[in-house]
Amino acid sequence: MMYQVPTPLPGEHAISIVYRWFRASHYSTLESLIKVKKYNSKPDSPRRLWMPLYQDLALAFSSKYSLESFICKFTNINDYSLFLNESIFDGSGIKAILEKLSAFKFNNALNVSQDKHWRYCPICAHEDEQKYGTTYLHVSHQCFYKRVCSKHNVLLSQIKTYGFTLPPNDSVPIFAEQVDIDKDAALSGWVIDLKELPKEERKVRAFSLLHQKICIYLYDRKNSYQVQRVQYMQNILAKHFNSSVYPHYFEWGKLVSGHYPLNSVVGLMRLLEPEIHFHPMIYLMLIDVFLKRDELDMSMQYKLNMSNVKRELQPVVNAFDIDDLKEQAA
Repeated sequence: MMYQVPTPLPGEHAISIVYRWFRASHYSTLESLIKVKKYNSKPDSPRRLWMPLYQDLALAFSSKYSLESFICKFTNINDYSLFLNESIFDGSGIKAILEKLSAFKFNNALNVSQDKHWRYCPICAHEDEQKYGTTYLHVSHQCFYKRVCSKHNVLLSQIKTYGFTLPPNDSVPIFAEQVDIDKDAALSGWVIDLKELPKEERKVRAFSLLHQKICIYLYDRKNSYQVQRVQYMQNILAKHFNSSVYPHYFEWGKLVSGHYPLNSVVGLMRLLEPEIHFHPMIYLMLIDVFLKRDELDMSMQYKLNMSNVKRELQPVVNAFDIDDLKEQAA
């Protein structure tokens, strides 16, 4: 168990608490302390939802938090499990679930270089230093769907130093453009709405609506209508994912219609298979491109057919007209 652990600061991430605790030790780097203590942990990415040292950290606050509530409050586990049904972990205990989720391999699909760096707001860092005597990492800044500090409307900066460290307090802030602020608000709004749905139903309901909007269930190369719909849909996705604000959140190879995953109806529809687990940002982008908030609300009026493997909803929304798809793909 860790002793003399510092009190968490408002909205502080667990790894930041660990670093402030480490600074009172005689070790030169956090990584060297982790190695000596044999924690087998790598504090290199916000996707490291579970590290063995978090258990000792949680024990230091056990009078206030259980391990589960500690991880939920001080990491971004709820973001990464947004479209995961915990039943895939076969009723494992919380520690086993955390270990499996931390090692969870999301399918890539877009050659994504994702979640590589811890993020911070330069203005928050300066204010934190003045108010608390230290900068620290905020949980809210590590959300994969956040690029803008909601408090100051500046772009989040990345910590790219070798070895883990806290944010610097002298970085120059870059104020976000309105398009960035609007997209951040839209993505955050989707996440809030989705989290209000039962976890086991989020993905199924959203995908059912996407299937209804896209309306591609069969693909016959001799059917010119079906071929057109698939081609238009591939062009729409390539257009949005390459030419919008989305690439600011991740780095990926150029998405081209006719190349994986838009190389066929199979590749296209694989993105909407409930059993496949791509990175949640990919799903969030699909939802943001094709759905409206009230459509998700409308889907809650109907019960899911739990006996059906695909559990499709009753028709809730109208499919895109072929002319609408043609216009969007232009």
